[in-house]
Amino acid sequence: MANKYVSGDIRNLISTAIQKELMNLPDTLAGIDDPIKRVELLTKLMPFVCSPVKPMSFHVARLETGEDKDLFE
Repeated sequence: MANKYVSGDIRNLISTAIQKELMNLPDTLAGIDDPIKRVELLTKLMPFVCSPVKPMSFHVARLETGEDKDLFE
């Protein structure tokens, strides 16, 4: 008879595996001798850590930073 997992069990197993890999990440990165491969790996991981940059116009950027506040007061 085959083992049957419910979705919660599978989610827990995946979460545990990912946590272990994250603990090993510094050693994994240190073990990659080719700097290009190391940068490729870091680039693939970036979307999970860094928030995306939203495009905006120059005028909107100045408004958000407060640089145009004198123009609209």
